[in-house]
Amino acid sequence: MDSSTIVILGIPVDNLDLDEAVDRIFSMVDAYGEDGVPRQVATVNVDFVVNTLTWHPGRIRHPELIDILRRADLVTADGMPIVWMSRLIGNPLKERVTGADLVPRLAEEAARRKKSIYFLGGRGDVGRRAADILASRYPGLKIAGVDSPFVHVDGRELEWAEEVDVPIIERINRSGADILLIAFGNPKQEVWFDRNRNRLKVPVSIGIGGTYEFIVGSVARAPQWLQKTGFEWVFRITQEPRRLWKRYFVGFFKFGLMVAPTILYYRYQRLVNRLGNRKDLSGRQQPEVSLISNQSLIRVVKLPDRFDAAFLDGAKKDIEAMLERISNTVLDFSRTSFIDSAGMGFIIKLWRYARKENKGLYLFGVDGTVINFFRVNRLWDLFKDKVCENLDEIFDILKEDRPLPPFYFVTESERGFMLIRLYGRLDAAQMSALDLESILEDLGDRDCILDLKGLDFVDSSGLIFFIKIQKHLMNNNKKFIMCDISDNVKQMFRITKLIQLFRIVPDIASAEKELENLL
Repeated sequence: MDSSTIVILGIPVDNLDLDEAVDRIFSMVDAYGEDGVPRQVATVNVDFVVNTLTWHPGRIRHPELIDILRRADLVTADGMPIVWMSRLIGNPLKERVTGADLVPRLAEEAARRKKSIYFLGGRGDVGRRAADILASRYPGLKIAGVDSPFVHVDGRELEWAEEVDVPIIERINRSGADILLIAFGNPKQEVWFDRNRNRLKVPVSIGIGGTYEFIVGSVARAPQWLQKTGFEWVFRITQEPRRLWKRYFVGFFKFGLMVAPTILYYRYQRLVNRLGNRKDLSGRQQPEVSLISNQSLIRVVKLPDRFDAAFLDGAKKDIEAMLERISNTVLDFSRTSFIDSAGMGFIIKLWRYARKENKGLYLFGVDGTVINFFRVNRLWDLFKDKVCENLDEIFDILKEDRPLPPFYFVTESERGFMLIRLYGRLDAAQMSALDLESILEDLGDRDCILDLKGLDFVDSSGLIFFIKIQKHLMNNNKKFIMCDISDNVKQMFRITKLIQLFRIVPDIASAEKELENLL
């Protein structure tokens, strides 16, 4: 859990400058030689945020994309508005790290370290031209390969998307590349990587959007002085006013609506602290830690009144070292009245670590003030199900000791139809292990009701499950109805342009009644 992280509207952003980001990426390349785990880097700008979220704090526009960004191994701020917001909420990022700046520096360092880069995506031959320019600029740079395929992340074509990906993945894996640059644009590049994460054999993949265009000069960059002021977007509009004015102004307007509540809330909380003459002792406080059970089952960390960057400067390494040896972590917020963006960043890194290592993470002592900090940072959706009233409740959970798989389903044969109840998380990893053909065989030629009440999350790869069931039933002239679908899952059907393909009703009773009427 190295480097500090802050949270911008529910998205963790690593606080690194350009040189530190380059060093971090090559350390990931080295780590791949030890653990064989492919890693992802995302560069987030205003367009990214607008594509991911809505103005309403409780709603997400692209559930798959926010999930990908929260799990990404490195996220940089590719845009001055992100940096400005970090300053306004009191946790300033060191600088913005754009794809246009990052890729040339990576190429330079790759040439020095004898590492190779694969150029994927881009319009026409722009990827090849960018590779040639960087190779001539940095002698010794190894170009592992160049490819500009067309890939699908939405629509009916999702059914065949993984098959289309196979030869692309094979070419990339055969190349032996150390770094994969993906220029499909946001969110296609992030979704495509996540879909193929378990098949790629490349240490680090980076979504870089339109960076190739900057390298070859088909899109000009603003003068250096204008880049530093943060108004490069004004220069970009002057280059392509007809195409870009609406995108930038609408994007900035939406971003402003999103960030205003967070900025105002943090300013209000700091004013309350000043008026109350509360001393900021965070830097001198240490967490109170309790060990429960002689088998290191649970570690309880009692957080301070102000869980902020000053506190983390003195305590972060100690907490991390302790928690790495423990099966389950409990964060006690009973005396916490303030959590800044760095504190939220640390919490989301704990969540990511616990998930990766299959460890438990629980919260208690959570009052309305703490909940408001989670909500204003757009993280309450991740943690609301991890809140317990007391330690006894946590022990009751652990006593059951019946870990369930990330995704599972239950089938019930009813009067002339099959009811399938889905539970958990249906993503690319679960789809790769799912025997869909056996499910279709069991379904046979019966009508089907799919109960999604227990389905917490689905990504674009998981949506193939629904497409194939529907296709099977249509071929057999049978009915297919889905019910009890959550807002996030329903939004995935919308964002991938699949919602109109399916019949969705509120609950099982409505689905059964509809089947009866259709008979």
